[in-house]
Amino acid sequence: MQRVLLGLLSLLSAFAHGSDAPAQRWPLWDGQETVADYAQRVNLPPTKTLDLGNGVTLELVLIPAGEFIMGTPEPTPVDEDGFRGKILTGQALLAVSGGVLLVLLGAVVVQAIRKRRRPQYSLARFLAMIVAAGAGVLSGAHWWHSARTLESAKAEYQSALGRYNAAPDWENPVHKVTITTPFYIGKYEVTQQQYQQVIGVNPSQFKGRALPVETVSWDDVQDFIKKASQSAGQSLRLPTEAEWEYACRAGTQTVYYTGDTEADLERAGWDVKNSKNTTHPVGQKEANAFGLYDMHGNVREWCQDWCNESYKPEPTVDPQGPQDGECRVLRGGFWGNNPRDCRSAARVRGHPENCYEDVGFRVVVGVAQENKQDSKR
Repeated sequence: MQRVLLGLLSLLSAFAHGSDAPAQRWPLWDGQETVADYAQRVNLPPTKTLDLGNGVTLELVLIPAGEFIMGTPEPTPVDEDGFRGKILTGQALLAVSGGVLLVLLGAVVVQAIRKRRRPQYSLARFLAMIVAAGAGVLSGAHWWHSARTLESAKAEYQSALGRYNAAPDWENPVHKVTITTPFYIGKYEVTQQQYQQVIGVNPSQFKGRALPVETVSWDDVQDFIKKASQSAGQSLRLPTEAEWEYACRAGTQTVYYTGDTEADLERAGWDVKNSKNTTHPVGQKEANAFGLYDMHGNVREWCQDWCNESYKPEPTVDPQGPQDGECRVLRGGFWGNNPRDCRSAARVRGHPENCYEDVGFRVVVGVAQENKQDSKR
């Protein structure tokens, strides 16, 4: 009866509020399922292909709604006392089980010597020895696993502390951000072929159809977006800074989406150590969990936002950045950067009217609200 009354009250409340009732929400990505599984759950295609004309297309992948930590958080110290307690427990249990096993074996040997015959094992004593031996093996494994886990946790903490100490002040304060609506973002940086098809010219310093377009200002990009939107019949835009970092991280909190070390960056992108001071064709390095390429290095990428001097903790839901300013945000690092400047959290500013030979972009297409579906879970 109580549940029925609560249900009726909820219906009456929704009716009374009418259009003021909370809007239906997209389910948030849980960090475990694949993008394809999420896409199926919300009834959206996992990829989108835009026709730019003359057989030139632009591929985008679905980025699910979700939450992430924006910036480089201060790590939590390892609970060494807790780990040492587990190690001591394993050692104590190993000592006890080993002692019991030795006592049982000693009793058998002593009895055999006293009676001058071969050692005799009763069923009960044999089973007790098996139990003691098994307990010893499990205790030793517990000790070994706890010790290994402690060393791994300490190493991970040092890596996280290094990330935190390397982060400049304007990457703070760190805060949780919620992206409430899925969106599609370019699988690759926009190439010179795609840019020339839409705009008719190729301003890049490093020429090549499959190379990312560069030497384009933020204002130039707006012209591309306007014309490409007309050609493709879709509304294109640049990603917000929060969308860019969320898409880049793809569920990770490490320095790069492939890990914390420079060797991990080598797998993901082009920087000063492997680029030979030039751009490279898009899609040659390892993709992240969302299927995006070249989020680290190759060329920096324009974002939609005006640049803050620091992250703002509010709003934390779909942040858009300030409404005006002098510079726009650039993300991702470029072919001439050191690894530190290619991190997922690294930020750079650029004047929107200026062209840089190390700056390109990728585009975003929003999700139509009428396609919104409740989670089937």
